[in-house]
Amino acid sequence: MHSVTAQCLFLFLKIIVLGFLAMALHEAGHWIAATAVGVKVKAIGLCWKGVYLVRESGPPAKNLLISLAGPLMNVALIAVMWQWSHKFGLANVCFAVCNLLPIRGSDGDRALTCWQEMQKENNPLTENK
Repeated sequence: MHSVTAQCLFLFLKIIVLGFLAMALHEAGHWIAATAVGVKVKAIGLCWKGVYLVRESGPPAKNLLISLAGPLMNVALIAVMWQWSHKFGLANVCFAVCNLLPIRGSDGDRALTCWQEMQKENNPLTENK
């Protein structure tokens, strides 16, 4: 009986560690993109919701790239790591999909907002205020 309990506990801890690693690498994707396009990263931290990044605001095109960089990092990790660890791959699938949904505060919501701002800027029929 102890063997089964230990196996379940080990599996649970493994999933937690893999999820945290997927989350940290997701945020690293945002950090890499922000640094690459010249947007200053003010802080990287950890709270009850997970790892987060605080950065300066940039123009919509740069913000779009930075917003998509986290989920794209997860997609890259799925492609590279799937053959070695399906559990890590699934953690990255979850992060990529959930973060691309246009839910308030998500990367998908920020990307959609940036896209809409870029469309307004490029549309001669709308007034820039």
